[in-house]
Amino acid sequence: MTLTEKLPTEFRQRCEGIATEQRSLLNLRAFEPLPADLLAAQLNAIILTPEQISTLDPSVVAVLLDSDQWSAGIINQSPLWIVNNPRHTPARRESNLMHEFGHLLLRHKIVRFDPNTGLPLRRQSDEDEATYLGGCLQIPRRGLLWAVQRQMTLTEIAVHFNTSEEMVQFRSNVTAVNIR
Repeated sequence: MTLTEKLPTEFRQRCEGIATEQRSLLNLRAFEPLPADLLAAQLNAIILTPEQISTLDPSVVAVLLDSDQWSAGIINQSPLWIVNNPRHTPARRESNLMHEFGHLLLRHKIVRFDPNTGLPLRRQSDEDEATYLGGCLQIPRRGLLWAVQRQMTLTEIAVHFNTSEEMVQFRSNVTAVNIR
């Protein structure tokens, strides 16, 4: 089942509205890129990597730094701390962080972490919602329409929005905005 089948239309519209609101707070229009670091500053979030968290056991830090099995996670809500996998590409980092901001903006409850692996114990419905909102934050539907009207290619759209081509394709699929 795809995200558009799992998530009601009203929820998807709400996510587009949240993305528009966050851009408005930063004086950005739908077609302008929204860097994760800019949104982090707006949300007073501190972005960390595992080795920057002094309370983590060194063996857990080693496991996390050697793994691609995780992306990012909220480890504290007040102040807001997000741990990010430094092994990922810049485009993937943007997506990872926007996903975590999605959890925050949707007011999802923070999850516990497995003490043995340091990995989060996830709720799939929350993950699906954060994935959808994260994509909206990166490329709003109106921004994607703008790019298509300018006959931008998938690669050009990815470069413009500082995202991966996979994210552009995902947004195209879930918004039914066809790119060439």
